[in-house]
Order: sequence, then C-alpha cells, then structure tokens
Amino acid sequence: MKLMTYNILNGGQQGIDAIIEVVRREAPDYLTLNEANTFAADDNRLLKEFAGRAGFPFFDIALSGEHDYHVAVFSTYPLRETHKLTPLMRACLIARIDTECGPISIASLHLTPFTEDMRDEEIDRIIKFQKSCPNRILMGDMNSLSRYDGYDPGMVEHFNDMQLKKFTTNGNLRFDAIDKIMSVGYHDTAVELGKNNEYTAPTAINEFAAHSNMRLDYIFLSESLTPYLKDYRVIKNELTENASDHYPVVAELS
Repeated sequence: MKLMTYNILNGGQQGIDAIIEVVRREAPDYLTLNEANTFAADDNRLLKEFAGRAGFPFFDIALSGEHDYHVAVFSTYPLRETHKLTPLMRACLIARIDTECGPISIASLHLTPFTEDMRDEEIDRIIKFQKSCPNRILMGDMNSLSRYDGYDPGMVEHFNDMQLKKFTTNGNLRFDAIDKIMSVGYHDTAVELGKNNEYTAPTAINEFAAHSNMRLDYIFLSESLTPYLKDYRVIKNELTENASDHYPVVAELS
C-alpha cells in the first residue's frame, strides 16, 4: 500500500497538469492533497476531473474553515466511512478503508499555518477522534517542526516576521504539535527509516518566503502499522521542483 501527501499550492496554480503527472508516476493507493483550492466549486468539478485523470475511483473533500484551503483525498480502496472534522482553520478528512493490513483510519489534514499553540489544539482534536481505531494514519501538511530533525536554534535569527510567528515563541523553536503526535503512539515514517534529513519545503518556489528548508509534510503510523513500513521518500525531480512550493511525500507499507 502506497501513501502520498502533497500540498499543491493554491489548487495547483503552478500547473495542475504537472501535479497530475507527478501523481500518475508515483501511483499511490491513497493520496492526500492539501490546498485543493477551488476543487469543490461547480459541484466538485475539479475534484472529479482530478480523480478521473489520476486514476482514482474513490474520492472526497473536506472544506476549509478559512478561505479555500480544502483537503481532498483520493483512494483505490472504497471509503467505508468519512468524517470531516470541524472546526479547524484549514481542514481534516478522516476516512476508514479496508486493506491487506486490516481496517485503517486515515486522517488527511492541513494544520493552521499561524501559531504552534493553535496547531497544538487542532492536532489534539484529531488525535482524540482517531483514538478508538487500532490502525491509524495521520498524513498531510502539519506546518510544524520536529525536534528529531536537528534544526539549529540559531536559524531563528534569519526568520522573517511570518516565520517567527509560525515556528517560535520568544525566539525559541516550537515542536509541540509533533511532540504530541509521537507521545500518544504514532511513529514518524521518516524518522523510522532514518530519512528525516530530507526537507519537504520549499521547492524552487517559496511563496511569501514562508519556508527555510523545513520538513513540514508528514506521514505518521500507529504502532500496529509500523512493522509494515517498507519505504519513505520525498519526491524531488524536475516536475516537483516547479509544480508546487512543497515536495510530495510517499510512504509504502507491505
């Protein structure tokens, strides 16, 4: 089973054809798209078009509480149940699918970009909703840093005002949201395979200079699924360099 999460920057404004080609090349079984802006307009026209062109028979979308930052999911497995968790600044869609590894609850999410305190509250709500499911996945743009990635505390000296608000308090880096996820039994697929030195943003595009070689996109597995983890990759090539300001992330279970 291949999982993929991809923030596509304002609905793929850099070129939706490139985004679709990236997805077709990787052929994930379950895809989370962050910033699926305008995908819900005109009776989900772009959502349906993307699913058809990328080869997904099952799909759904959770609408954002702020502007148009929707979260869309696409699956080769039937979506047995879906829940659109509210209220969130952006969005979260939690689906249950039946797989070779058993039934799995997958939370596709996009945490708020504003402050770590706000993200901490949002991830707490998502974790509580998934708590009763033995097999769990969290995936998406979490807009948060991990203490396991070895960031130099001195990097904050080069942060702009947006980054200071987003990633620090009183000049210190914050790791609260990722710490909370890992403290309740989720495993970071990148850390598990020793590949957490690969940043996921920015690409050649750095909208509003918001990122400084950071890992912001994650795929987390519950303890029960971690033994099935076989691969983790950040997809960096000519297409992904210019298709969005984030690189897509893939994890494989078998």
